Amino acid sequence: MEILETLCVALGFATLAGLNLYLVVFVTGLAINQGWVDVSSTYPDLLVLGDPAVMTAAGVFFCLEFFSDKVPWVDSLWDSIHTLVRPVGGALLAIHTLGPTEPAFDVIVALLAGGTTLVAHSFKSGTRLALNASPEPVTNIAASVTEDIAVLGGLALMSVNPILAAIFCILFLGVSLYLTPKLFRRIRAFFWMLRYKALSLVSRPDREGLMYAGLSSDEDQYLGTILGGRKADPTWSTKVLVGKCKRFPGFTTMTFGRLICENQTTGYLHFIGRKMWRFYHAKLSLSDLEITQEPRFFRRRCCAV
Repeated sequence: MEILETLCVALGFATLAGLNLYLVVFVTGLAINQGWVDVSSTYPDLLVLGDPAVMTAAGVFFCLEFFSDKVPWVDSLWDSIHTLVRPVGGALLAIHTLGPTEPAFDVIVALLAGGTTLVAHSFKSGTRLALNASPEPVTNIAASVTEDIAVLGGLALMSVNPILAAIFCILFLGVSLYLTPKLFRRIRAFFWMLRYKALSLVSRPDREGLMYAGLSSDEDQYLGTILGGRKADPTWSTKVLVGKCKRFPGFTTMTFGRLICENQTTGYLHFIGRKMWRFYHAKLSLSDLEITQEPRFFRRRCCAV
């Protein structure tokens, strides 16, 4: 039971470090220094966190993060700098929690704990980038406060019931693994639209060239496979970004691809997109379909209803 609780505490430190490493180190060190928790017999290697020098350094960096984490885009810059720092910190916390072990085991723990911290960090940074797409700073402040409360609550739960804390961490990591790819697809789409808007202000885009652009060799080969082996004969094709698509089965939200009108295909258009580094195909039926164009700040949105 003691070994299980030790592993749970290591998992908790690795997960929470991905949200706010300096807060984890400072609060843990403060609790040790003030005698709120006794780790001398269970986790003796963590006593170093109660050293005044360590607490001072962690406190200074936490103050910097506390303010930078609430300013749009500054928080994302801070997160990008800490893409390496947080996993290393999470790995060190986990190693110190487990205490002296074989060197090979330390390497395994470092890899697992660092990967765990990276998952939590990626979810945090992805969420912040998505929130930065909105012009108001309230959501950033709310997200930052929520993360700090989650870290404090997680540390408190770890001191009372490490196993329950580990269960919550595992659930959080599962949700993070599921949502992070979706977040980064939205982020990529946002920056693509921002780039398109900037280029359109500098020079007038060649709309005819965009509409009648040819297929790449990979797209042509993939479409030929979909068509049963015959060579594709596109009338026109254009690069598109898929938005909300609940009414259209087969499409994935916030994916880039090419919409193709194939000469020998009637009744629907072909769509070839990329998902998880591979092509996927979907059909857009033209029956009972109304296509409208709506002006937006970043782009002109074509809606199929």
